Amino acid sequence: MDKAAAGEGDEALRRALHKTIFDVTQGVESFGFNAAIAKLYAFTNTLAKSKAGHGAQRGAIMTLAQLMSPMTPHLAEDIWAHQGGEGLIANAPWPVADPALLVSDDVTLPIQINGKRRSEITVAKDLPKEELEKLALADKAVIRALNGGAPKKLIVVPGRIINVVI
Repeated sequence: MDKAAAGEGDEALRRALHKTIFDVTQGVESFGFNAAIAKLYAFTNTLAKSKAGHGAQRGAIMTLAQLMSPMTPHLAEDIWAHQGGEGLIANAPWPVADPALLVSDDVTLPIQINGKRRSEITVAKDLPKEELEKLALADKAVIRALNGGAPKKLIVVPGRIINVVI
């Protein structure tokens, strides 16, 4: 794996980790333990698929153990010890989410064709309306639905939705 790919994987993992820290903290503080556990499961899947480097993955595992500790203290202590954590996990400070990493630069927009969701595209948040129109008309589902014709109307709400009327 080249360093550029590892750097991108590290950044994606850091963003997912900080989103998980925020969500689990909210869940624990509001006694929503089931929701917190669901977020931990989702992050575990993200971590398993991650292309991040060893150091970033180890840091994420250590933080994951801390986030697990209120619900599964014995398992969290075991993970903490195997990863080389200092002392007891119960004495470690609770991780804090970085607000800058919670904000995403991309947005996923659903594409509706005649009011039914048929596809979606992920684009930069600040992409102009004209570019969104071009990307929507180039989508496979839209091309298939148009069948060589032109749409009657194309409604684009930047940051929200794209609707193609045939």
